[in-house]
Amino acid sequence: MKQTITEKIFSDHVGKEVSAGEIIESKIDMIIGNDITTPISIKQFERSGATKLANPDGFAIVMDHYIPTKDILSANQAKISREFAYKHDLKNYFDEKDMGIEHAILPEKGLVIPGDVIIGADSHTCT
Repeated sequence: MKQTITEKIFSDHVGKEVSAGEIIESKIDMIIGNDITTPISIKQFERSGATKLANPDGFAIVMDHYIPTKDILSANQAKISREFAYKHDLKNYFDEKDMGIEHAILPEKGLVIPGDVIIGADSHTCT
């Protein structure tokens, strides 16, 4: 049976042919977070007792919604992400001086390419 492009990508990452509706465990090429969703994930990460990221080079934080910040709440959101990025020495952290639209900056910088499996907590991460 012919596969869709998504089935082909997941088959490549899983190491066997997969089809729509199947539950799989896949290798993830990049996890993307932004200044809105990342602080929520950071709180859960720290609550879990984890002390380091499994693959820091496969994790990117892009400050693109509230930078420059519009109020104290958004400044605190940025602060949480910024401190986490510095604490874990993230090389894929994009703040005021080098930020952009998260869905565009990663391919522009060559961090993701067609065929990669990328997850993120934003409705249009698939772009």
